[in-house]
Amino acid sequence: MAKKENFHPYYIGTEHGRLSFGHIRDSNEISACMLQSGPDGGRHYIVMEETGSAEEGTKGSTKSICPGTFTVKAGKDIVNYPPKDPKVDAISDIGKIAGGVLGGPGGAIIGEKIGGAVEELIDKDEQPRNIPAIWYEAENGDIIIKAPRGRIKLEAESIELTAKGFDGRTGNILMDADDKIALNAQIVDVKSRVSTKIFSESTVDFIGKGIMNIYGGLTDFADRSTKGSKPSKTCGGAVSINEERNK
Repeated sequence: MAKKENFHPYYIGTEHGRLSFGHIRDSNEISACMLQSGPDGGRHYIVMEETGSAEEGTKGSTKSICPGTFTVKAGKDIVNYPPKDPKVDAISDIGKIAGGVLGGPGGAIIGEKIGGAVEELIDKDEQPRNIPAIWYEAENGDIIIKAPRGRIKLEAESIELTAKGFDGRTGNILMDADDKIALNAQIVDVKSRVSTKIFSESTVDFIGKGIMNIYGGLTDFADRSTKGSKPSKTCGGAVSINEERNK
């Protein structure tokens, strides 16, 4: 490839940093705009690429490189939860006063109705507005987050993972770990519309210290302690489907 030329480059800066326009880099690509750190310009810079390969995604790309910590902090002025409605405390106080003054069943009914109004206001008051503070969107292509020598931590009030395929069937969430995948919560619900499978090459334990409920419209339990000519007992019926599947 012939070496690119630019007859109108522009540079401005000091020993602390430099801003360049139209700089031809060592990769023989032209940077539309490049901001470099003076003491560590080769490892600390932001560049907006002008040329490159559109198919590989380098043309029109933006790179931010730094040898230290990269921090993005946003959303300080966003009010995700509405300010508390002063009517909540006022109506609550009225309910307490009405219930105390009237007394008896009538006072209890009025107090209950006012309490319901308070709960409705509180529920409305505590609903988040879901205003994004940081938004990443890839119109085409993948989003890759890597930490080969560290950990990736996601911490939030609530975390949602959603995969939507183009035909309603190709959306998949895959989790793959060399050692362990641990779920720890007060309640763990697993629900599927077609099939749910739990498979282990060695041991599967189901433990309910209090109560274990197992229910199925049609339930098939099979065991095979010995291999060869001794299939599991079927009480005169057909061979177990599970045994056939796992020969």
